[in-house]
Amino acid sequence: MTDSREVAKPTDRWRLVAQVLEHSGELSDRIVGRARAEMPGYTALSVADISRMTVAMVDRLMVALRDERPLTAEDLAGLREFGEVRARQGVSLSDVQNGWRIALREMLADLTDSAHRARIADRTLLALIHDLLDIVDRATQAFSGGHRDVEIELARHDQQSRAEFARGLLVGNLGTGDIRVQAQRYGLDPEGEYRALRVRGDDSAATADLRELITPGATAARVFATAMDGDICGFLCGTGTIETGGTIGLGPAVRLAELPRSFRLASRMLATAHRYAITGPADLDRLGLLPAIVADTDLGEELARRYLDPLGSGEQARIVIDTIDRYLHSGMRIEATAERLIVHQNTVRYRLARFEELTGTDLRAPYSAMRVWWAIQHRKANPVDRTRD
Repeated sequence: MTDSREVAKPTDRWRLVAQVLEHSGELSDRIVGRARAEMPGYTALSVADISRMTVAMVDRLMVALRDERPLTAEDLAGLREFGEVRARQGVSLSDVQNGWRIALREMLADLTDSAHRARIADRTLLALIHDLLDIVDRATQAFSGGHRDVEIELARHDQQSRAEFARGLLVGNLGTGDIRVQAQRYGLDPEGEYRALRVRGDDSAATADLRELITPGATAARVFATAMDGDICGFLCGTGTIETGGTIGLGPAVRLAELPRSFRLASRMLATAHRYAITGPADLDRLGLLPAIVADTDLGEELARRYLDPLGSGEQARIVIDTIDRYLHSGMRIEATAERLIVHQNTVRYRLARFEELTGTDLRAPYSAMRVWWAIQHRKANPVDRTRD
């Protein structure tokens, strides 16, 4: 408390605060009325509930002010509980703080009116106001701390619930009824479209980009995620994608009940993208048949033996294979292939002819071209095979 109370008359101070305490019910009614009128967070609460706690808080502050003492540990615990209760009731910290500003103004108004009616010296009133402000500062710290702790607890619980929901959907452990109930809880349309996703836990770039979208209410995208086998797995609300500097496997857009299939494909997309060192969002549109090539190694190896091994394993073989790869990717256009390789068109023709001679393959036949392309992509995914003689 301040030195100013040394010149105040204790009897005047006691009498002034006692007058306010006598009408604490009326004071609380005004505070509650204004709070409900000005803050939407309070409109959903019953008047009786708000009034009961408001009277208790006002009395704590006024008794401390009357007795010229700081708030006790019991007072602070009660104020902290007040903040915790309001957080659990869904009243924002901003609304709670605004409510206390209203309470402070009403208490100051009552003290001032009572002081003027009782002709109490201004210095006594000023000392009381100064002490009241100190008390309210301590009270604000107490209830704000309680409110924030509950907010953190609720956020963690909500995130855990969202993670369990995501896991249940991805592995197919939720029935139709459970899906609808939980979808309603999170404001999701069971008939809407969602894309499963998967990110490696050691992919720092992708995990950082994904965490920005996991927070409930994120504006860029709504993502439900959970940890599975060291990876971050989940689903994206909608049919969009996620831009990242890392690698994110994405499944096709499906309904909630069909997410297990989308998740299996997202896992294959992720494995394929890492196999080919592809970054960014990886889905079927981007990867095409590469997931099948990665999965069917026996077929890939057999095609590689048939179409690549006859070329040998030296530098010339590598150059021919690279030329064939560029040729197939350019739509089998010699001019485009030569331009990409920065060589003469006749050089491309020579290499194509050399390949066809050694392998007995006609690259103009669509099925032959597809088999050759498959063999090349298999060797890209399995570079160790290139050392084979």
